[in-house]
Amino acid sequence: MHIRKIIEGVTGTVRAAAAGISHRSSNFFTTGDGEHHRVRRIAVVGVAAAVFTGTGATAAWAISNAEEPTEEVAVATEAPATTEAPAAMRAPQEVDKEAVERPTPEPTTEPEPEPEPEREPVVEDKTIDIDVADIDDEQEANAVTIIETGAEMGFDENGWAVALATAMQEAKLYNAASEAVPESFEYTDSKVSYSDHDSVGIFQQRPSMGWGSVEELMDVSTSASKFYGTLEDVDGWQDMSIAEAAQSVQVSAYPDYYAQWEGLAWDIIDAYESAS
Repeated sequence: MHIRKIIEGVTGTVRAAAAGISHRSSNFFTTGDGEHHRVRRIAVVGVAAAVFTGTGATAAWAISNAEEPTEEVAVATEAPATTEAPAAMRAPQEVDKEAVERPTPEPTTEPEPEPEPEREPVVEDKTIDIDVADIDDEQEANAVTIIETGAEMGFDENGWAVALATAMQEAKLYNAASEAVPESFEYTDSKVSYSDHDSVGIFQQRPSMGWGSVEELMDVSTSASKFYGTLEDVDGWQDMSIAEAAQSVQVSAYPDYYAQWEGLAWDIIDAYESAS
């Protein structure tokens, strides 16, 4: 009996709430479909609240709030102000078509420069050209070689004069081959030749007498060095005349013939020193 009264009290409250909602809803039906549905939603909320809470106060609250329509307020968190437009509204940025279409240059490796070929050192021509009367260019060139070979060996002008007078008497300052020694023609360009035994070269030295090989004696500088070497071994040659010193080396059958070339020897030496 007691439980029944409780149930009737609860259901009575609900019925009263529902009746109130029904009455008020009739006043909103004329406001439009949108408001009609809104009132119905409020009524449902009120009834549900009454059922779950078991109180009429909740129903009355729902009904009282239904008397005046309220605007729905959307609660939103204010976004910070920004000067940029949303991404969807932002104007698309222009694309540099040339930059897109331009191919990326491939890295190139420049070949290493080839090393420059080493330049051969320039050898300065120190050949002294002399001009002496009564002798030609071939004779002058041979005379210069005789002087310079003697200078390298430490001989002075007196020794040069002895060697020049000897070469003039023996071969007229030509690097002459010998018809008796065919090999000698292989080592000279001179057109002058002699045929005195096996005597060859500018001093007409004989290979058979131990002066050296044919090739050595046909080289003006080598032949001159052999003459100077022998002269150096002669005691007191510096105090001798040009002819005596020459004869001490050559042991010629005509020792006095060397003297006739002494003047020319000194002319050659003067020309050399002037050109040096």
